[in-house]
Amino acid sequence: MKNTSLVFAAIVFCIGILNVKADNGKPDLWKIENKGQTSYLFGSIHLGSSDMYPLSEIVEKAYQSSNHLIVEIDLNTVDQSTLMPYIQKFGVNTQSTLESRLTPETVTIYKEACVKKSLSCSQFAPFEAWLLSVQLSVMTFKQLGYKEALGIDKHFLDLAHKSNKNIISLETALAQLKMLSGFDQQQQELMLVQSLQASESEASELFKAWKTGDDISLINMFNKDIEQPGAKGIYQSMFTDRNQLMADKVDKYLSENKSLFVVVGAGHVVGETGLVISLRNRGYTVTQIQ
Repeated sequence: MKNTSLVFAAIVFCIGILNVKADNGKPDLWKIENKGQTSYLFGSIHLGSSDMYPLSEIVEKAYQSSNHLIVEIDLNTVDQSTLMPYIQKFGVNTQSTLESRLTPETVTIYKEACVKKSLSCSQFAPFEAWLLSVQLSVMTFKQLGYKEALGIDKHFLDLAHKSNKNIISLETALAQLKMLSGFDQQQQELMLVQSLQASESEASELFKAWKTGDDISLINMFNKDIEQPGAKGIYQSMFTDRNQLMADKVDKYLSENKSLFVVVGAGHVVGETGLVISLRNRGYTVTQIQ
């Protein structure tokens, strides 16, 4: 666990990894109690593989007992074509090459990784560093067999659309895109370097912590290397700020006495600014289901 960095953990829990069956161990499932009404909070990972299903019976029953599904984004309704102009605007720079915008130290790491990973560096020349860091992460896990179509969020969204269960999105795809593209050059390079240096063993450790509901290990991963230049700002944008907005919206629906099944990335659940503590601070009883 000691080699896992904050930024790699952040990217992983935005895009997701799954490695072994998710019906073992203790799920990252929390019960939220408010004035006799019960809701649930489930920490998810956004890419998956077929061998992770079926999920544990306790998770599926929690979903079935809830009247509303809350997710970060309803992926089933996102039109990717509408995002392309924004990706071009925020993620592509035709005025200079990626390498010309990187520090010499980062260029060395980048070139070495391209050789080691058999990547064609030339095709990434117009990319901004933040976009390449995300693309490389997605590419890595897809090469290992993981797919968005088998992610936890997609699983519950498919069920909800099929049964016409009410679906509530906490964010928009455009908002997430603007967040990722809003990092300064130093922060983008940090994201890129740690995506390039990420290992399969780190991915396995991250998933193991998620699978077993090991909050302490997850928190340690997110806090690793937090003192690196730019890391605190990344954490603030990826987690703290978004957690606050998510908590405000979940609180609103809970106060309306709605029965919710909330599915958000596991990185938004744990930690001092995570949804568990935020909701407890608002007066809700939140307990992890064993």
